[in-house]
Amino acid sequence: MSEQGVGRGRNVGGGRGAKLLAALEASRRPGEPSIVVEPPSDPTVSSEPSASRAPAGRGSALIQLLARRRVIGSTTSSPETASTAAQSSSSALTPVPSPISPSVVSQVSIESTSQVTSVVGNLNPVGRGAIARMQSLKLSSTTEVVTKQIQAQEQQKSQAISEKVYAKPILIHQENAPIVKKGEMGNKINVIANYVRVNIDPGKGIYEYEVSFYPSVDSKQIRFELLKQHREILGPAKTFDGVTLYLPYQFENTVTSFQSSHPATNEAVTVNIVLRQKRRAADSIHFYNVLIRKIARILGMVQMNRNYFNPNSPIIMPVEKLEVWPGYVTAINEFEDGLMLCCDVSFRVLRTTTVLDELVEMSKKGGYFHQTAQEVLIGLSVLTRYNNKMYRIDEILFDKNPQSTFDCQGEPMSYVDYYKKQYNIDIKDKGQPMLLNRLKKKMQGKEDETVLVCLVPELCYLTGLDDRLRKNFTIMRSLATHTKVAPMARVKALASYIDSVNNNERASSVLSQWGLSLAPMPLSIEGRVLEPERIFLSRSNFATNPQCDWSRNLGNDVLVAVKIESWILVYVDRQLNIAQDFSKTLLDVGSKMGIRINPPKMVALPNDRTDTYVNRIRDEINSSLQLVVAIFPTSRDDRYAAVKTLCTAQFAVPSQMINSKTVSNPTKLRSIVQKIALQINCKMGGELWAVSIPTKTLMVCGVDVYHDPTKRGQSVVGFIASVNPGLTRWFSRAKCQGPGVELVDSLKICFLESLKKYYEINHDYPKQIVLFRDGVGDGQLQFAAAHEATQFLSAFQSLVPPIEPKFTMVVVQKRINTRLFHSARDAINNPPPGTVVDHTVTRRDWWDFFLVSQFVTQGTVSPTHFIVVHDGGMKPDNLQKLAYKMTHMYYNWPGTVRVPAPCQYAHKLAYLVGESIRKEPQQQLSNRLYFL
Repeated sequence: MSEQGVGRGRNVGGGRGAKLLAALEASRRPGEPSIVVEPPSDPTVSSEPSASRAPAGRGSALIQLLARRRVIGSTTSSPETASTAAQSSSSALTPVPSPISPSVVSQVSIESTSQVTSVVGNLNPVGRGAIARMQSLKLSSTTEVVTKQIQAQEQQKSQAISEKVYAKPILIHQENAPIVKKGEMGNKINVIANYVRVNIDPGKGIYEYEVSFYPSVDSKQIRFELLKQHREILGPAKTFDGVTLYLPYQFENTVTSFQSSHPATNEAVTVNIVLRQKRRAADSIHFYNVLIRKIARILGMVQMNRNYFNPNSPIIMPVEKLEVWPGYVTAINEFEDGLMLCCDVSFRVLRTTTVLDELVEMSKKGGYFHQTAQEVLIGLSVLTRYNNKMYRIDEILFDKNPQSTFDCQGEPMSYVDYYKKQYNIDIKDKGQPMLLNRLKKKMQGKEDETVLVCLVPELCYLTGLDDRLRKNFTIMRSLATHTKVAPMARVKALASYIDSVNNNERASSVLSQWGLSLAPMPLSIEGRVLEPERIFLSRSNFATNPQCDWSRNLGNDVLVAVKIESWILVYVDRQLNIAQDFSKTLLDVGSKMGIRINPPKMVALPNDRTDTYVNRIRDEINSSLQLVVAIFPTSRDDRYAAVKTLCTAQFAVPSQMINSKTVSNPTKLRSIVQKIALQINCKMGGELWAVSIPTKTLMVCGVDVYHDPTKRGQSVVGFIASVNPGLTRWFSRAKCQGPGVELVDSLKICFLESLKKYYEINHDYPKQIVLFRDGVGDGQLQFAAAHEATQFLSAFQSLVPPIEPKFTMVVVQKRINTRLFHSARDAINNPPPGTVVDHTVTRRDWWDFFLVSQFVTQGTVSPTHFIVVHDGGMKPDNLQKLAYKMTHMYYNWPGTVRVPAPCQYAHKLAYLVGESIRKEPQQQLSNRLYFL
């Protein structure tokens, strides 16, 4: 027997377990039985095991302690039970195999006294080693219990996370009532609009849900797979982006959970779907339009830019080598009377010639072939008929040809072999250069990716019309017979589109899955026709005819005629006869209209070079010169711009440019010279006609902006304002802006100058101001209302003393897809000039109206859209009547125009300065319409 054995044997019951037990004995509660462990009477250690061995190890002692504490803790209310437990604890105890490890004993709660008693009664006095051996025999049972515990804990965590997600409030939108501003003036007529009502089934809509996963899943693809496992419940109509789920119906509960299996690990994943909101129609416009584009593809249409066209019904024009594809332009939006689809016919002109044909023609002309090809072709759109896709030519690769190779799935392949393999196309010209398109692909959550696409010129067909085709009157007239659709044919095309959608099972199901459907017929509404305007001249007045054309009434009278005493007529000496005939006719027609014109100083030039014109005109300009008239033998933009810049930006002399072909036909000379005389009268400060303006303290303004397509950020602001009660005299300013300059700053400067000019002429400021703003799209309406209108209002406070006139700002839109038709008996025609529609198809959240101001002899008339972005308190009738009156006041046309005259003046001014002069004109010209 070793010393260690003797020592250990003599200290039985005195180890760490016994000490722990003794320490706990000191802290036992009153009434608890003693838990002191007595050592054996014989201090000798026997090598034989004994069944009656007293508890010695700390594990056994701890078990006794816990057992007694549990018994006492669960029986303190009964002294008898406590006594019984104490007696039981002094008897021999046999430990039962524990289903859990000692480290988690404290986590196991005992529910009842009977359970505790049964455990204590079966304990045996063995140490923690015996317990460990017994546990190893029950490992499977232990694993099962621990797994259940972990699952319970995970479920609690998932529930906690879900509760945190659910705590987000469901969005409830307060629907504002539509803005309704209706006029009453005029005669009522029946109008058909190119709108189709979109019906929403009761209980259906677009419901937005937030989807969360537990455990969390980072991969978007895995999220899609997890949600896809429940497609039978979710249905075929759904949209999911990884976080947000859109469904056409609402779940019964706000929170819906599914159990999915991870496709990679088979791990159970909880999918929580929480209702966030029922989206308003205004917030779902993009989604609705995605459905309409999907329907267009189902109907076999091909997308070109934003519209869709039918390649299966082309209109062939073999003589012109053109092909016209019919199609539709569609857009769903929310209007005053609900959700509607605006649909109009559209056409795409294609050429039957290829890019290779164009390259061959260019090479025949000689010169700098590569440079010419790049100047003509780069930027054009082409169609590849093998896949009916549109591409833009960004570069011409003269160092490559169809036999060049590219990487095709890791292997080099020539373009010749590729097109033969993919499309069974044999490329004939193996030496032609290649075209390059830089295709930008949108990557969700990432920057756009640029993909380089090489195209074969032989397979690319040009689209659209170039300047050469547009100048060909015969081609344009032939094209108009197909593209200018009459009202009856346009309504039939709209009805055909509705039938094709409703009668096609796949197309209609795209809408029905989301609870949507198209009405069977276009929308019929009520319109009003305003009374015809009276035109006032100096000696007469008359009501406009149904065509709103008074050109025949101007031959003998104008409102205010000018006297031209000093002017020059510049021409090339070989066109002396043309110049003399023009001068003689101008003096004759001018005198009949009351315009007194003295004979000009004839200035003959030896050639038609630009610098010859510029230098000679500069030599002739003096302080008494009133007008410069130049006859050009040919049409050249650079010569026109040089002379205009000289007269307008360097000097303040009105000028009139004439193409010799225009005045070379004797049979048409008089009518053409009459129009030129009217233009000259306006440029010299005269007035041609007027309409009745009841309000005498009104100022009407017009604003348009020219954007230089060749210089990004460069723009010209054209500003026009009336300065007399009859709205026949105008103040104009043009401001050139570089990049980074705020438009509103230039507008405020121009506005202040016009107010000062008005005061200078009338000795008072206007009491009411209406500003017509052209060139503002739908996406800029809020900016115009919040910033531009605010700048105009602040200008009133800049004056000394400040003024407070009533100010109304109206955005004018002419590039719209709305069409209106007059339905009378069995005929469908264009509505008469003066037709107003101010309800049903107007914007839901804006005060707006449509106005038809013109009469057209071909095709369908286009209305103009007026949107009030700042309300100065005008009545709808008064604003609509003013807008219609102003369409009569454009002096460059003896009839009505599509937009109010100040808008058209501002457009002409901004275009002249931005396209030709590129400098701000002299301020001395601001009181004249020199830009006509």
